[in-house]
Amino acid sequence: MEPKANSPNILIVDDEIGPRESLRMILKPNYTVYTADSGYAAIQMVQQIEMDVITLDLKMPGMSGIDTLKEIRNIDPDVMIIIITGYGTLKSAIEAIRYGVFDYIPKPFSVPEILSIVDKSVQRRKLNLRIKEVLKKFFEQSLVKDSVADPNFFPPQELKGISCFKWNDLGDSDNQNCLEFAKVLAYTLEEKDPYTSGHSERVCYYSDFISKKLQLPPKDRNELQIASYLHDIGKIGISNRFINKKGVLSPTDWAIIKQHTKKSIELLAPLNLSPNIIAYIQHHHERYDGTGYPDGLAGEKIPLGARIIAISDSYDSMTSERPYRKPLTNGEAKTELLKHSGKQFDPNLVSLFLDVLKEMEEVFLLRDHFRTPPLPYHISKGG
Repeated sequence: MEPKANSPNILIVDDEIGPRESLRMILKPNYTVYTADSGYAAIQMVQQIEMDVITLDLKMPGMSGIDTLKEIRNIDPDVMIIIITGYGTLKSAIEAIRYGVFDYIPKPFSVPEILSIVDKSVQRRKLNLRIKEVLKKFFEQSLVKDSVADPNFFPPQELKGISCFKWNDLGDSDNQNCLEFAKVLAYTLEEKDPYTSGHSERVCYYSDFISKKLQLPPKDRNELQIASYLHDIGKIGISNRFINKKGVLSPTDWAIIKQHTKKSIELLAPLNLSPNIIAYIQHHHERYDGTGYPDGLAGEKIPLGARIIAISDSYDSMTSERPYRKPLTNGEAKTELLKHSGKQFDPNLVSLFLDVLKEMEEVFLLRDHFRTPPLPYHISKGG
């Protein structure tokens, strides 16, 4: 059976004919499949044909899989790469992750597993390209001086439930337009995963309450709101196999997940966002004791907005259901925040956030109302 016209292009790179042909036969019904028996042959093919997904063996004679990966990334930074190897080590996995692989699969693999992962990688590539297109167009239309964004450039099917979204045409600031864009982007991404639906909205909601309690200036609040909506955008480049994994994460799993802050910054580069917004997104997984990532910042060296998002993000994650666990109760989540106060979280902000939660509980009678936060004001207008 031949694949459909315009089917995604898949390149299988493996020096052993058995695994290469087995994988080709598995994927052939759904994809246009190419094969290469060496890193050199793979690079030549990538230079000639645009690939959607590449499966890559690590141990090959001549050019190694890692060196091949580096060269392919120079040619096409957007192609999705899946490592399939029987000779993987933690060191090689970490090295591969550094160059943005989508997944890392040991041999032997099962047919359902490989079909599922390849399909997810194809869908993720489409989403990545779409997001980059939107970011580029938004940058060209909305962030160029004196320009006004086209209100219709999002295809309705991409927006689904929020297709009525329109850009503000009243001459608002760039940050105002950025916030509207950030909301749409977060909604579009999160609606694809029921476990994260509304997460960024709630993180923004909690963070804004904290910023009001701190009496931050409107500009600082606005930047924090934008960062809250976009703080996890880099996860679109990470396989859900790691994000939603049940059980203990291996060092390889953890190394892959930690890449999402870097991916966020890379993806947002076309927007030319303020340094504050970028810093909040980049450092929201730093820990107050200096043991976080990506840079091991400690205490007040961690940007204030990042410290705020860290608490809001953790609280919502703890109190939300995930595939691998049930949600904590409000009281249990508070206990966890106090337990890690001064270690993971800024102790002053934890104390302030607990006060915020108490106020919210009094107004909204706790968590049932939080699941879809009732916003008594338009967040972007400052409350």
